[in-house]
Amino acid sequence: MQIINTLFYSLLIFSLASVEAKVADHLKKHSEQSECRTIRNIDYIYMINLDERPEKFAMSLKQLEPYGIVPSRFSAVNGWQLSFETINDVGVKYQPWMQSDHMGTCYLPENGGMPQHERVHVVGRNYFCHCMSRGAIGIFLSHLSILQDAYDAGYETIWVMEDDIEVIQDPRILSNLIDGLDRAVGKQGWDILFTDRDTKSQSGDYIPCKAAAWRPNFTPSNSGRFAVDKSQGRHYRRIGARYGAYSMIVRRSGMKKLLKFFNKYQIFLPYDMDFVLPNDIKLFTVNEDVVSTITNALSDNGGPNYEKER
Repeated sequence: MQIINTLFYSLLIFSLASVEAKVADHLKKHSEQSECRTIRNIDYIYMINLDERPEKFAMSLKQLEPYGIVPSRFSAVNGWQLSFETINDVGVKYQPWMQSDHMGTCYLPENGGMPQHERVHVVGRNYFCHCMSRGAIGIFLSHLSILQDAYDAGYETIWVMEDDIEVIQDPRILSNLIDGLDRAVGKQGWDILFTDRDTKSQSGDYIPCKAAAWRPNFTPSNSGRFAVDKSQGRHYRRIGARYGAYSMIVRRSGMKKLLKFFNKYQIFLPYDMDFVLPNDIKLFTVNEDVVSTITNALSDNGGPNYEKER
């Protein structure tokens, strides 16, 4: 009888966990059949692009064209078109055991799509970090959708770009850089390699990140790890945190860790502040920018600016 009760309890816990794991229910299939021309050591290349922004995809393709690189266009999740049900499914549902000493943002049907900012405290209400926009929720779901697509396809190494890249030097050197990082730390020794040093300010200056932001439902086991910024030979840095997700090479181990984390803890922060949180994630950057981001690039994360420009 004790064995039966234990088994029943285990199945109940598994069922409850499955019910709560709502992020996976809202990932988008990669339906594009566009050409993808990749490079050695990278199985597939994705570029996230809103259907409403074909000009941004065209500009990015033009930069990569001289090198024979053609990413597969991923039709981005448009956060400004998400239903309230979806937004609330993917957010963090506040429970009494969670921390409640910070401001957050929620989206309630009665507010007509406008964000409501308040202290995270209402049990059963879904929250995101303070001022998290619907656009940022969409880009987060876009990244996770790509990771799921790549994982399901069996890819070992992918390159994920957003559509505001700036090519600094020949991207084909990334093949050799992957070889070098494999030799330096082992093929299982890294999860993500960013193709530039750091994100940049509007004036082009690097913006370092040395800490993780607050989450109500997750506390890192070692908060000091986010300050790690260590040279790994001539070409790489091992880091604990950074901003910017516009060009990153992701190993299968990284796909698995990120998907597992967000299916368990839901979406709360912008993607480039949340991907640092899995306790065993191994992050590296190149020392010299290869592909970075355009300064003052057009963005629809803060609002559907494409509507104003049409």
